[in-house]
Amino acid sequence: MKKHESQDYNVIQQELKLHDAAMESTSCGISISDARKPDMPLIYVNRAFCEMSGYLEEEVVGKNCRFLQGENRDQKARYIIREALDSGNHCQVLIKNFRKDGTFFWNDLIISPIRDKEGQLTHFVGVQNDVTDREEARRETAAKQIELERTLETLKETQSMLIHSEKMNALGQMVAGVAHEINNPVAFVASNMHALKQMAEDLKDAYEQLNMAVDTSGNEDLKVMARKLSQEADVDFISEDLDDLINSSIDGLKRVKGIVGSLRNFSRLDEADEKIASMKECIESTLEIAGSVVRNRLVIDCQLNDLSPIKCRPSELNQVFLNLIMNAAQAVKEDGRLEIKGSETTDALILTFTDNGIGMDAATQEKIFNPFFTTKPVGEGTGLGLSIAYKIISDGHNGKITVDSEVGKGTSFTISLPKNA
Repeated sequence: MKKHESQDYNVIQQELKLHDAAMESTSCGISISDARKPDMPLIYVNRAFCEMSGYLEEEVVGKNCRFLQGENRDQKARYIIREALDSGNHCQVLIKNFRKDGTFFWNDLIISPIRDKEGQLTHFVGVQNDVTDREEARRETAAKQIELERTLETLKETQSMLIHSEKMNALGQMVAGVAHEINNPVAFVASNMHALKQMAEDLKDAYEQLNMAVDTSGNEDLKVMARKLSQEADVDFISEDLDDLINSSIDGLKRVKGIVGSLRNFSRLDEADEKIASMKECIESTLEIAGSVVRNRLVIDCQLNDLSPIKCRPSELNQVFLNLIMNAAQAVKEDGRLEIKGSETTDALILTFTDNGIGMDAATQEKIFNPFFTTKPVGEGTGLGLSIAYKIISDGHNGKITVDSEVGKGTSFTISLPKNA
């Protein structure tokens, strides 16, 4: 060997030693695999790779580095690596690897191809960084954020429930107060109407007796005068119409009294706790309250006979029924119809509210019970009605409420209430 060749060899040797020292001193795990051999075995790993993985160099050289994945073979990163190796491209992934002792670490892995002078792929270099602390902290932060978001949603829902509860309580107090105030004048007007009816009958009897007395008196002048006065006052018409006026007024007062009773049943401020109640009575009183709104929009077919009374909170269920009835009224366009049916099994009472309105698509049905979700225009709906109904049925009564709908054909809500909740 000539002198200058010997010097070049020594320089190369020194550079190789420097490269080896650099590879061994870095804190990054470094591996080299042979891309020309089947299964791309490892031909080199540095000290940091061994410390990171827990394996000795002689335990890993000759193996494909997939052993670091353990049994966790379904990671997305694995497919990215496979695609890069197959195509001979660079890639960077975060992958969950396992040490020799079975513990895991998060590996921030960079894989780069090495090519010869002709551009042929010969090797892959892998650079590994243990980022477990960073990744676990990030995941813990993300988990806490998700938990905080859930807590915030729960707080929002609770706040909405409290606001709704306060509104319904205020409404119940107002309704009960109005019912009480109406009931007093209605009671004495009804009493006066019955007294008036009796007086009218007494006057009619007296008038008939006077006519008989005049007819039997034999005084023709008196008879002519009596007939003239009767015709001028139209006494016969008044006598016939007076009965109709009084009877229709009494019927109207009975209807007002029925509405007052419905108002009281709907508010049920004295029935906040559970009690045995008839669903037929609850729904009928709710329909009475909603009557002025739905009367011109819906024909209601109510089939609720022979339903067993159940233990429940009537005031809460009235809120649910009112919400479903009002929703049906708003969903129909013309020739609206709402069918309310009741049936029962051994364990539960089933109520269905079926309308022929505009219906809902599948995506809307999935979100219909979510708080603040509404299909109504901005300003016309809070998105709380059905979510509160869901809470009342599921949480308050251990029941179920489901929806089945088809666009253009209508919607059906089904409520299942346990008999022995």
